[in-house]
Amino acid sequence: AATPFIRDKFLKVNSQTVDINNFPIFGELESPHAVQERSIVTYVGDITAIRGIRELVHAMEHVKSDIKLSIAGDFVDKHLADEVRRQKGWARTNEHGFLDRAGVRDLLSVSLAGLVTLQPTIHYIDSLPVKMLEYMSAGIPVIASNFPIWREIIEGNNCGICVDPLDPIAIATAIDVLVNDPDRARQMGQNGKKAVLEKFTWDTEEKKLLNLYENLLWEQP
Repeated sequence: AATPFIRDKFLKVNSQTVDINNFPIFGELESPHAVQERSIVTYVGDITAIRGIRELVHAMEHVKSDIKLSIAGDFVDKHLADEVRRQKGWARTNEHGFLDRAGVRDLLSVSLAGLVTLQPTIHYIDSLPVKMLEYMSAGIPVIASNFPIWREIIEGNNCGICVDPLDPIAIATAIDVLVNDPDRARQMGQNGKKAVLEKFTWDTEEKKLLNLYENLLWEQP
């Protein structure tokens, strides 16, 4: 199963159930170069309404600092793309299109924070988004939806700020908080990287997966 929440559902019918989380490979998105000036916040992934693109661009209308929004990914819906590009906040938005892994790494290396403000649907509330952990592994703080599972990780490791994903002003306020306190943002980034190294790396999940295969094979007649 993809998450512990889903695993627990299947455990009721079969004890041979484990969760294999799609955790990042530690160090893959870490830039070898130190960057002092970080003038963007970044969203990476498919660009859809349910993933909060309207609210992110709208939030840029309310951000009081000079920071800009960078988005890396493709719009799934052309009509949505046309709508969002007409928003006032688009003037403070950089659109990069699809980036390969090296491109994502380079973009995150100059980002103040990573954004993952997905909307509160059944698809996301109990999910564990890979992009949130990838932001953490890159050493930048996260601004994320205030879902209980996500809040436990982010607030529990002091590696970002949780907000109402439907509230552009709340998103803007969180961005300004990090812009105005770079030392806090830097420490949150380090906290996130440490949490990934200790708890959320693919090394752990790989061992669980191989162990499951081994147990299933040994059970064959």
